Amino acid sequence: MTNVLSLRLPAALEQAIRNNAARSKMPVPEIVRLILEHSVDGQYSFPALRDVPQSLDAKLDVRLPADLITRIRAASQRFQVSISVYSRVILFAYYTKRLVFVEIGGGYTLAENHEQKKSA
Repeated sequence: MTNVLSLRLPAALEQAIRNNAARSKMPVPEIVRLILEHSVDGQYSFPALRDVPQSLDAKLDVRLPADLITRIRAASQRFQVSISVYSRVILFAYYTKRLVFVEIGGGYTLAENHEQKKSA
């Protein structure tokens, strides 16, 4: 079973997601699913991430597995934000390279990009 996650995003972020999906030859919902799935137990501090500074002039609707929506909702409730805000913050952090995929224990998760901090 799947549910729709509706996200309000800056147009530039929506385009970055669509471009990434096209380059990867994957559907947009699959790209979003991979990022959000690995964010739930990621190695980063959510409160340290910031929301997008641009206006939210685009909308992206993605159909995701219901169990993933449940896990994302639980994570967002821990930080007292809506599921859409949590998802937008994670996607923004990923596409601005504040979060990256890292391999831990034979699997992947999202973690802070320490290389970006060094160059900042």
